[in-house]
Amino acid sequence: AKYFITASTYRKTRFFDDAAKEKLLSSLFKACENHGWKLEDWVILDNHYHIMLDAPEGALNLSELVAEYHKFTAMIIKKDTQEAVTSKRIFNNYWDTCITYEKSYYARLNYLYNNPVKHGYVPHAQDYKWGSFYFRYRSDYKYIEKLIKEFPCDKISINDDF
Repeated sequence: AKYFITASTYRKTRFFDDAAKEKLLSSLFKACENHGWKLEDWVILDNHYHIMLDAPEGALNLSELVAEYHKFTAMIIKKDTQEAVTSKRIFNNYWDTCITYEKSYYARLNYLYNNPVKHGYVPHAQDYKWGSFYFRYRSDYKYIEKLIKEFPCDKISINDDF
C-alpha cells in the first residue's frame, strides 16, 4: 500500500533550518528501513514535511514508525536548534492517506513536488534541494513534466495551511 503523510511542527514553528533538514532526511531513511517501509518521495520545509511511502508485505505499523521518527528527530532538533530548546514540543501531529487509485497517487506526488513553490520557497520546484523532486527532475525531467501535466493537484484536499 502507498501512503501520503503530512506532518507539522508544534504551532507551525519554523524549526527546520538546512542542518535540521539534512538530519531529518537521513533519519527518515533510517526509520523507514528499520520499520520495513520504503521512502519513495519527500519534501521537507521549515515547519512541515510531506512524504510518500510504500508499505511492502510485512512492514511494521505506520503510527509506530512516525512516533519513533518524531521522537528521535525531536531530540536532535532540541539539541541543535536554539529556538527548539525552549519549546515544549517539536512536532504537532501527522495526517496520513492510504492511496488506492493511480490518479490519486500521481496527483499527490505532483502536490508534494510543488509544495516549495506553493509556500514561496522557490519559483521552480526543481530548485528546492530538500525534496526528492530536485533529484528526480535532474534524472528524467521529460517524464516528470509529463506527470505534472497529466495529474494536476488542484482538486485534492490536503491539510497544508503552513
